[in-house]
Amino acid sequence: MKILVTGGAGFIGTEVCRLLVSQPGIQVLNIDYLSYAANLDGIKDLSMNERYTFETGDIRDGSRITALIEMFSPTAVIHLAAESHG
Repeated sequence: MKILVTGGAGFIGTEVCRLLVSQPGIQVLNIDYLSYAANLDGIKDLSMNERYTFETGDIRDGSRITALIEMFSPTAVIHLAAESHG
């Protein structure tokens, strides 16, 4: 299963990414804008896991998100991005 997580560098997103990557057979693509609420220290150890990928990106950037979705082909999306209003 491939899961795309938005806001995965935030407080809750970090824990969700950790939980998902701990499960066999789950690949995670974490997309985060890295606003004030993000903390890369919370996910830096995940970067060593071959089933985890981090991408900096703004979910309001439709063409970037479309490209990432086409590249990753997720089976599910968990939307946790808090700063998605504009």
